Amino acid sequence: MLQQIRKLFDQIGRGQSVEVHPEKDVRMISAALLAEIATADHKVDERETVALKNLLQAHYQLDSASAQELVERALAERQEATSLYEFTQTVNSNFSERDKYLLVKQMWQVAYADGEIDAFEEHLIRRVADLIYLPHGLFTRARAEARDESE
Repeated sequence: MLQQIRKLFDQIGRGQSVEVHPEKDVRMISAALLAEIATADHKVDERETVALKNLLQAHYQLDSASAQELVERALAERQEATSLYEFTQTVNSNFSERDKYLLVKQMWQVAYADGEIDAFEEHLIRRVADLIYLPHGLFTRARAEARDESE
């Protein structure tokens, strides 16, 4: 999945004509960022992967099998990511401020799914929020709402 994103960027950089499916690309990037949160603490907790699947399924109105496939691809290929910038650049180009807020809230929801926030998870969410230029007020609101929903 992440390899496909890199390939797309390479093709665009070389001026090749490519067929872009923004909805699919946005789904892949969202799944990749949420998968990073699910694995930021260097362990894959079943509660986090279930939350990840449920969030993707609800947000993108996917059937259960499609959401599960997206999660599995994101988790399997997450090691190939070289930089958050390649993902956050696409988020900045394709997401409204509301969509960015929802993405950060979903990141917090995945992080809270196992009942604890690891320092790596918090750092990664903060870094993504900064890179997508989410105002601090919306960042703290997303965290508070995710925390309240997890209790």
